[in-house]
Amino acid sequence: MATYNDPVEYLSQAIDSILNQTYENLELLIADDSTETETINAIDEYARKDARIIVVRKEQKMGIAGARNEALLKAKGQLIALMDADDVSLPDRLEKQVEFARKHVDIDLFGGHIYIIDEKNKVTSLRKYMVGQKQFKRMFAYRNPLAHPTIMFRRTIVDDGFLYDPTFKKAEDLEFYLRLHNNGYRLANMDDFLLNYRIVGDMQKKRQYDNWSYNHKARLKNFNWRKPMFSVASWFFSCVYLFTPNWLISFLYGRENHKIAS
Repeated sequence: MATYNDPVEYLSQAIDSILNQTYENLELLIADDSTETETINAIDEYARKDARIIVVRKEQKMGIAGARNEALLKAKGQLIALMDADDVSLPDRLEKQVEFARKHVDIDLFGGHIYIIDEKNKVTSLRKYMVGQKQFKRMFAYRNPLAHPTIMFRRTIVDDGFLYDPTFKKAEDLEFYLRLHNNGYRLANMDDFLLNYRIVGDMQKKRQYDNWSYNHKARLKNFNWRKPMFSVASWFFSCVYLFTPNWLISFLYGRENHKIAS
């Protein structure tokens, strides 16, 4: 979990959702870039109460990708899960993912579906991701096929030298997936809901022009002539997103979320 001055209310819910998992054999590495005393004190208080928490801090600002990398390099487990500091993992998330990893030894990195919650923790909609390999690969060519805070992957990925690219301030998850894909790792989704994903306001506000710019940069960086059809489609659609009006992308994203009645 990487955090930077996240509201203590949200941060506490995120931490509690991991500490209270049905699967208990875990360590929680919190890479903390915070400058707010309230946030720092809250994290330190959790660490004092639960020995499973390991706090990672540096004198200089790490940035989101750098913070994740620092935590990844210190992780001891054979399976590593990602978590954002304002989301809430469902109680059996890790138990389900560990079981999936045991049954699917050919899959290196995997995620799952999400419920979308507002600032008051009310579930407002849900989002399902492509599960079948054909559908997953097709979506990968034009969209990010994984909900990043739901992913779990094998320690061997880090041991092989694969970390987040710290030059990417946004879309660092997509760049990571594309690089793994180019190097023969298998990515997939579970057909399970794993996490409550917090959105305060318009979901599209998390996807402004600079995000699409980094999306384009990630796909261009990982253009692979050994996979020409995928790479050309990937590059083309990133250009389309780059020049599509933000209001239209916001509208399309909204249509993809399945609303839940009040």
